[in-house]
Amino acid sequence: MQSNQNYYVKGDFIKRGHTRQTLLKNNITNHIQYFFISLFIPLLIFVNRLFNKKTNSYKYTVSLCGIFKNEAKFLDEWIQFHLVIGIEHFYLYNNNSDDNFADVLKPYIEKGIIDLIDWPFNHSQMDAYQDCYNKFRNETNWLTFIDADEFICPITANDIKSWLKSYKNYPGVAVYWKQFGSNGKLQHNNHELVIEQYTQCWPKPSTYSKMFCNMDFPITKFKNPHIFNSKIWGIKIPPINQYKKIIVLGIHRFSILGSSTIQINHYWGKAYDTFVENKINKTDVYHENSIEMGKQRKNLLKSHEAMCTDRDYTIHRFLLFTKLMNKA
Repeated sequence: MQSNQNYYVKGDFIKRGHTRQTLLKNNITNHIQYFFISLFIPLLIFVNRLFNKKTNSYKYTVSLCGIFKNEAKFLDEWIQFHLVIGIEHFYLYNNNSDDNFADVLKPYIEKGIIDLIDWPFNHSQMDAYQDCYNKFRNETNWLTFIDADEFICPITANDIKSWLKSYKNYPGVAVYWKQFGSNGKLQHNNHELVIEQYTQCWPKPSTYSKMFCNMDFPITKFKNPHIFNSKIWGIKIPPINQYKKIIVLGIHRFSILGSSTIQINHYWGKAYDTFVENKINKTDVYHENSIEMGKQRKNLLKSHEAMCTDRDYTIHRFLLFTKLMNKA
């Protein structure tokens, strides 16, 4: 992968970085392989549905796994919002936070909404995901893995459980990021919600995604936080996206029959002071070289903001109820 510090539009998505082409790995050969895979995988899922009638009983329909580090001032809104859209339970991994996260999470822990796990290992996001999967996969039908700056935003359904019903036979669903910018703010307003302050966004989704994993199917490995493969009868199965198109070989496809029904609102930087605090100065739960990642993010800020040519208020349909949740 060649480094490229600019975002660019390719088809229906916004991407970063260019794949080096070879004779055996180019657009033509990839698309030929994709064609045959896209025929085989749905057939395998269909046959599995016929011969493997699942009777698993779960405590929760949909739960959320996340790892955080010094995110206390954003956690309350993030939890309340996801309760509004139907997340039933949270498995949260604390990665060496030294802020007041315990005070924020205490009411939810006492109500049984959150399982809090202390995770002192540096740069171990994927290990935390693996731990969550190993310990809690028998408790919940669907498990999603997202960060504290990501908000699941159903567009057509009123809650996430309703949205997931049409995907019940699939092992994993990847939902694309909608990237949001700073709205030109130098300072974050701590008296307003994140979803209220930031509406400036990219006109198209990013090719980066986050996963909803169906616990009826085993996950192969936790390597990339954006894409997980599952298994059926020992065969590796790539996820589908929200359009029910398989994601494999770096190929992302839209549906010609309809528009997106969901997105992940990714509030990547927020106001400039928050961007500096969270993306440059704070150590990373995933990348080992935090200093180098900080430099890369600083270089990306200008092209990220340049892509923010649109406004998206879709998430505001949940704004009132998120505020009311705070008063409950």
